[in-house]
Amino acid sequence: MTTFKRIICGSTLALLITTSVALGADNQQSAEATAVANTAIAQLAGLQTKAARKTLQSKKAKYGSTPEFKTAWALLEAIEATESGKNSAAASGKAVSQMAKGNTTNFVASYWEAELLYLQSKNKEALSTWQATAARAGKAVKADPTDATAQFYLGAALVRQKKYEPALKALRLAVRGGFDEAMVNQQIGFIYLFQQKWKDAKNAFDVGLSVNPRYAPMYYWRGMTWDKLGRKDNMLLDLDQYVKLAPNGPEAGKARAVLKSAGG
Repeated sequence: MTTFKRIICGSTLALLITTSVALGADNQQSAEATAVANTAIAQLAGLQTKAARKTLQSKKAKYGSTPEFKTAWALLEAIEATESGKNSAAASGKAVSQMAKGNTTNFVASYWEAELLYLQSKNKEALSTWQATAARAGKAVKADPTDATAQFYLGAALVRQKKYEPALKALRLAVRGGFDEAMVNQQIGFIYLFQQKWKDAKNAFDVGLSVNPRYAPMYYWRGMTWDKLGRKDNMLLDLDQYVKLAPNGPEAGKARAVLKSAGG
């Protein structure tokens, strides 16, 4: 081999090694940013907004430029604005909506955009956005069936479309892959609620709360299942706990009304 060829081959090999190392670093940062974002979003889903801000604030310098972090941060600000009453759900969800539309692979932003639309009673728009979420997450799952985050959002979006069997399959794969167990079991509980399988729903919520006893929404939904099971005493206990944990939660008004009517 001539000296010139050796130089070319050596340069090519060095370039390949350098590129491989760079890609590996990028993949590692993406995985780490996803883990941080998932933790914060789980806290937001559990109505633990202050904890979510603390989680994200502590990692902003390191991961703030990543798309995963940006999505979680936009969702945090949307929820904070809604809770404070300084902004409407429509305005506060604008950044999340822009992320969902600006990146057709961002199933996380797409899912939460649908949730915010649903809070505005825009049910048709919410449903079509959940359908888009399922399509996006489905592509990610097809590319990598071990992607627990994609499995969760696929399952959660399918729940909203009342496609319960494939939703349950995806959610179980998500929790096996290490996705937040409280979030998964809330979605499984929803499946059984919608099917009017009250005991199964309560059991799913029990599991979720055993993992994270501060996950406020599950107290509300478990309270609803207790009511269906004829245990109003337990319903009142759960609604009271919901209000204590999430005084500004979306169901807090309903919970207080029930407690008040029962003399609580």
